[in-house]
Amino acid sequence: MNNRYSSFGELSDSASDYLRDIGRSKQTISIYRWIWSRIRAYMVSNNISNCTSGTVTAYLSETYGSKSVSELTHHQKHCYRCALCLAQFAETGKMVEVINRREPIVLTGEFGNLIEQYVEQKKSMRLSEKTLRSYCYYLYRFQIYLHAQGISSPQALTPLTIINYVSLLLPDTAGAKHLALSIIRSFLAFLTGIGRTVKDLSLLIPRDNYKKQAKLPSVYTKQEVMVILDSMDRSTTTGKRDYALIMLAVRLGLRASDISGLEFGHILWQQNIICFSQKKTGETIKLPLTVDVGEALIDYIRYGRPSSQSAFVFLERLFPHGPIDAKRVSGAADRAIRQSGVEIGRRKHGSHALRHTMASMLLENQVSLPVISSILGHSSIQTSMCYLRIDIEGLRQCALDVPGVQDTFYTQKGGAFYE
Repeated sequence: MNNRYSSFGELSDSASDYLRDIGRSKQTISIYRWIWSRIRAYMVSNNISNCTSGTVTAYLSETYGSKSVSELTHHQKHCYRCALCLAQFAETGKMVEVINRREPIVLTGEFGNLIEQYVEQKKSMRLSEKTLRSYCYYLYRFQIYLHAQGISSPQALTPLTIINYVSLLLPDTAGAKHLALSIIRSFLAFLTGIGRTVKDLSLLIPRDNYKKQAKLPSVYTKQEVMVILDSMDRSTTTGKRDYALIMLAVRLGLRASDISGLEFGHILWQQNIICFSQKKTGETIKLPLTVDVGEALIDYIRYGRPSSQSAFVFLERLFPHGPIDAKRVSGAADRAIRQSGVEIGRRKHGSHALRHTMASMLLENQVSLPVISSILGHSSIQTSMCYLRIDIEGLRQCALDVPGVQDTFYTQKGGAFYE
């Protein structure tokens, strides 16, 4: 044991505090502690008092034998990593929680300072953190190019330098290129605005004709949904849970985040209603608890749900049985669709596709768009407009007859144009 910790309990508590400080949830920390308790049990059974990297290595060797990490299951890999995190914390006082494979952004020199000023200005305009990261990334790439050209100040910028960069070094993807052009154009205008360039070089940045088109929602037919549901194995606890998850998505159109966050207090059995505040919009939504959805929930709660006092309906199968997350919901839908044998093609195959499918079925039944918008919990009816493009029958009814062309059209001027 590292000399800073007098007991395994103190080490475990300190490691838990570290996880809490870096923003990990209570549920995540409880999972880590459960895995660490298995290391503690190993130490007790082998009369080991110090938790070192060697102790953890010996524990992993006894637990998983000669298997390589690639041969372990997803759960075993997670346990393996959590054990190594404790060993690292015992030795260094830190843990590697997130591996960032993107090149680190290092803003240097005069351009680096100007980029930081520009980003701060955008931050004061209440742009999101995600947008600000995009600004930093594309301007960082621009800075690298300028430094490679020996340009260290705005006064040394020339029109030829700008044209060469936007012509040769921007991303190939149309959307990324459009974003990069917009950011660089804005940055150059900023330099002119604060008096760092005499001429407004932003005028040199070409305006592309890029238009972002919303993709058609992926939907499945009523027959395909029946095949997916019928193919699910409901004899296991996981099968009962996944079936209930998918029923909530395909019958009520709930988002994965709302399904994972569903609590017993949200289900009003006496009124046959599900009522909760949506995680995405914060707005309260009330939906009917249909018979098939209610039966699926009861089957899971009575015969598939682990024994727990948790307020959440859907729990992980493995101890300590914490609430599932949205990724688990999407994974269950993906697995069910793939295993059903339904031809997927280029369609998406997660829980959101099932939500789109429910909207498509409502359109087929001629339910009005405002009603569909309220069922889906959209904050604006405009968000629901994209579903009109998948209502083929409705679009077909909007088609106009093409008027016939009179014979005189072809014979005008002696028919000289049509010989």
